[in-house]
Amino acid sequence: MEQPVLLEMRGISKEFPGVKALDGVNLTVRAGTVHALMGENGAGKSTLMKCLFGIYRKDAGQIFLEGKEIDFKNSKDALENGVAMVHQELNQALTRSVQDNLWLGRYPKLAGIMVDEAGMAKRTKEIFETLDVHVNPRTIMSTMPVSQRQMVEIAKAVSYDAKIVVFDEPTSSLTEAEVEHLFRIIDMLKKKGCGIIYISHKMEEILRISDDVTIMRDGQWVATRPAGELTMDEIIRLMVGRE
Repeated sequence: MEQPVLLEMRGISKEFPGVKALDGVNLTVRAGTVHALMGENGAGKSTLMKCLFGIYRKDAGQIFLEGKEIDFKNSKDALENGVAMVHQELNQALTRSVQDNLWLGRYPKLAGIMVDEAGMAKRTKEIFETLDVHVNPRTIMSTMPVSQRQMVEIAKAVSYDAKIVVFDEPTSSLTEAEVEHLFRIIDMLKKKGCGIIYISHKMEEILRISDDVTIMRDGQWVATRPAGELTMDEIIRLMVGRE
């Protein structure tokens, strides 16, 4: 049985002065699947995601989340509507604690005025346990390695109960054991019915964890195929447009 469509991006176009960054790109992500987004640098993958998150205003096209048309104004708007992104360049408040980063801008309150520190600690602990993340919530962000900071970002997406989670080159600074842990978490999100958009240059990863693969080239949609039907050679050919 086909999983229901969670996210649909139709005919997305974006121009910058002198550059057509996106030209009528389509992307359909189904619930409970990993959808890989591939293409050479400059193919438009990140621009497409920035249009989803309202970081860029799209010039044309429509975006539907669970069948409703959406147009986020910024990434906070996206997060609050269940669309989260785990960036390469983590934009975190490095001088604050892990827990602060998780709840920044939406602290659970007691009687609507005081921050519910105990409730926050409890909820943080629950999320970390679910994800098998071993990080002390009181640790200051800047003192942690990138891999752990990334886990905090993933925990944040989970805490917002995100329906769509975008991973942008998530394994570029991870060890092999950390990559395995990330894949276990992605699997868990899949089982919860999340749609995962996975941007990576690493072919073997893509073929291992993806259900569907969309390939972009020069700001255009080239192909979307089930991952099981693709070989590395085929992906490369579609990405560069020649053997």
